[in-house]
Amino acid sequence: HSTLGNHLVKEVKKYDNTNYLTYFDGYLGNYYLILCFPEVWSYELFEMLVGSNRYTTDYEPYEGRKSYANETAGGFYTVRLGILEKLKELKRQGSILALRFITGDYTLPLGVWVTLEATRKAMNSKPIEFGSKELMLEYAKKLAQRKFSFDLGNILDCSILLKNMKQQSKLVKFF
Repeated sequence: HSTLGNHLVKEVKKYDNTNYLTYFDGYLGNYYLILCFPEVWSYELFEMLVGSNRYTTDYEPYEGRKSYANETAGGFYTVRLGILEKLKELKRQGSILALRFITGDYTLPLGVWVTLEATRKAMNSKPIEFGSKELMLEYAKKLAQRKFSFDLGNILDCSILLKNMKQQSKLVKFF
């Protein structure tokens, strides 16, 4: 999954940026909310167990990772692969914040094929397009609260991807 993703990411980085898009769906008690931002490629995955405050996370900047994604392990690479497959199909790149909600319906760990298939299912759902980052994040918070009684506030506050987007100066700012 890592090798296939590394190959796809090289191609995806050549494309124009995506719009503000949100994809959502699930499989076998694993639900993915995928937030696409119109930025250059970067990727962050948060995995949360619904009903607890615990989460794991890993991040990949535009330049790629230097070490294995220890916190989210193989799921990091399968989720990334499912997202990259869709971005290649759309001929778009973006900064991607993937949020995995693991519910009580996921009773038997079945390996990383579940995370890949759940991500593919989410990425094949009809996306919702937003006019701004703020609107998309507000939607994500409301969806997580409504579907899973989960407060995304702390997760979003901890996001390296969101912090980098806020702090990074854009070239257009200098014109």
